[in-house]
Amino acid sequence: MTTKAPTSRPPKQPDQVRKRLFHSATTLLSTGQPVSIGAIASAAGVSKGAVQHHFGTKEQLLAALFDLYMDQFNQALALEDASAPPALRYARMSLNATSYEDTEGWRAMVVATVFDRALAARWSERAEIERSLDQAPTAHALLVRLAADGLWLSDLLSTYKIGNKEREELDGLMGELLRKP
Repeated sequence: MTTKAPTSRPPKQPDQVRKRLFHSATTLLSTGQPVSIGAIASAAGVSKGAVQHHFGTKEQLLAALFDLYMDQFNQALALEDASAPPALRYARMSLNATSYEDTEGWRAMVVATVFDRALAARWSERAEIERSLDQAPTAHALLVRLAADGLWLSDLLSTYKIGNKEREELDGLMGELLRKP
């Protein structure tokens, strides 16, 4: 009777592989490189089959990545002062820089929503849900939300260098705007 010698295959670590796939997709997206299953697999050091095993398609991988960032968004929003008006809580995430500490990842999400219309629709749905929390949806609340989105995007792209003092002033102005009828 012959016995087979044990193979020296590395142990399977699905959570680690998923993290590497997320990281690779994020890096490719945020640096403007082509994003395909092959490119993601190559960057992660795995086979295309591994990507398909974990996510099925590139779109499903991007949807899972989107879910991860929306969870982070919701967690950051939950840390804001619950007594503030919803639009101001939303704005304070940008003012306090708590919602995008992972700038590479959020840049990747912006890029992904530009070319994946399903993700763009999900992002829009999330924004509408958030906006519906404004007790009396007004143009002022919308202006605060749009300003927050602009600040967030500016921070992600390093468009304007906005210091803490300016952020405090913006917070005050947004609060004033929401107190007006």
